[in-house]
Amino acid sequence: LACYAPKTVTSRKFGCIVCNGRHRPRRGMGISLRGLLRVAPPAASRIDRCAAVAMPPFRLSLVIALLSPVLVANAQSLPGDPSSNPFDDIRLDAAYTYDNNVNRAQNGQGRLAEQFFSLNATKSMLFPIDATSRVLLDIGVGGDLTRSFPKLGRLFGEIVPTFRYRKSAAFSSPTFDLFCRVAADRFGSSQRSGYRYSIGVSILQPVTDRIDVFGSLAQNWRNANSRVFDGRDWSVQLSVDYSFAPHGTLYLSGEYRRGDVVSTGPESLVNLDLAKVFVADDAYTNPQLVSYRFEANTVIGTLGYNLPLGQGGALDLSWKIARSTPTHGTSFAGTPHYVDNQFTLVYSKRF
Repeated sequence: LACYAPKTVTSRKFGCIVCNGRHRPRRGMGISLRGLLRVAPPAASRIDRCAAVAMPPFRLSLVIALLSPVLVANAQSLPGDPSSNPFDDIRLDAAYTYDNNVNRAQNGQGRLAEQFFSLNATKSMLFPIDATSRVLLDIGVGGDLTRSFPKLGRLFGEIVPTFRYRKSAAFSSPTFDLFCRVAADRFGSSQRSGYRYSIGVSILQPVTDRIDVFGSLAQNWRNANSRVFDGRDWSVQLSVDYSFAPHGTLYLSGEYRRGDVVSTGPESLVNLDLAKVFVADDAYTNPQLVSYRFEANTVIGTLGYNLPLGQGGALDLSWKIARSTPTHGTSFAGTPHYVDNQFTLVYSKRF
């Protein structure tokens, strides 16, 4: 998630962030919500999967990430760059999240709740190229602590280069972004540890002096130590912000994802029939639960309010709900549904 000017916004689950004057925390980069529903490619041999699925997008995102320092160096060398230090933007996020279905179990079956305590730091750098274009680079590190299932805790690091284009400074002029993300996760669960990649485009369109509309299209994928937690999906997001300046911002977003989902629960015929691949989960061992990967359509909604607090500070309260439906049901039990709710409180401070 990268920071834009003159205002900033964030693209989700692996998107870009827009930091406007409302000090709204980045949804998706700084605060880790563990990727509401994990996705994965079809079950195949690991060599086939890496060659056919992971490698082309991985190469593209890796090339962009590796080229970003070159773009930055070129941008810095251009005449007319601002004299201000581009390395003076750091944001700290402290978050609490309550998840009422952390294992993504079927409705009414074996749901487990969890609480997450997160602390993240992000360094944002902005490098103008010309009057209409710039390169942004976000580097983030952070981690989660859990209350009930310690192996769901993690440490992570990520780099998010973004190319931004805005034709003019006119109020109605939209802002276009091309972004990618490369991230590494180290979970207490060795099965979940691995790498995440994302690439996409986004647009930010001011509608009035109070209303902004943001949209993004992205492909996200992941390589983990276990095939069950490997993943890939396509996501489309649309969000609307309404400013009550100087009293804060109300935001509403909707997202659709198409890809594989992971659910964890006891062994059952329904889960086995849906699953492409499954494994005894090393994060849920008392009793032992099994994680299953299957293809699903997922709809995610978020409602939140961001309140500025002092110079560079903000408090953000949000509710996120996700509903996944397998693309095919079972012949004997129909099509199950998976619903998860997350409630998050975040304090952000920008230095």
